[in-house]
Amino acid sequence: MDDGFIAKPLGKRQVDQAFPVVRAILPNLALDRWRAFAAARLDRTQGASGPAVIRAGIMTVQNERGYIHGLFSYSADDHLHHGCVLTVENFIVHDLFNLPDVAATLLRAMDTIARDLGCSAIHTNLPETYAMLSDYCNSVLASFRAEGHTVETLRLCKPLDGTNDNRVQPPATIQDAE
Repeated sequence: MDDGFIAKPLGKRQVDQAFPVVRAILPNLALDRWRAFAAARLDRTQGASGPAVIRAGIMTVQNERGYIHGLFSYSADDHLHHGCVLTVENFIVHDLFNLPDVAATLLRAMDTIARDLGCSAIHTNLPETYAMLSDYCNSVLASFRAEGHTVETLRLCKPLDGTNDNRVQPPATIQDAE
């Protein structure tokens, strides 16, 4: 891995800088729409009593000069099956030479955020454009699989063992009762 890449939350002053990266997968996205989306994500906290807990945001991967090479948006949500999950959307890797390293940096950041928020799984919704770019998509999906994500319906899910008590227990058998 290239140690020059680092995962950092998107700063309010970097919203416009990230726009060309987002346009790589959403070429018709208006700048005002991106600004409004980013502002809403960057301002979402939960915790009326005590310190605020960041429940949503935008994570980037940057090189040592601060150039953004990828990002994803996220929120902690309640899921019927998994309990608290980290829902990831807008996963974008925009690097011509180090796609696997950029993707791996973002994937490790997902794990850290999910564990910090007490999530039991990560649900990733990949942009539709990945399906049309077969070589690119295969590389991105390979990075997800290498980090332990599996396909669950139309989204990727990576279970995080030991995070909470909402894990599915195997059904009891007759032998268990004896």
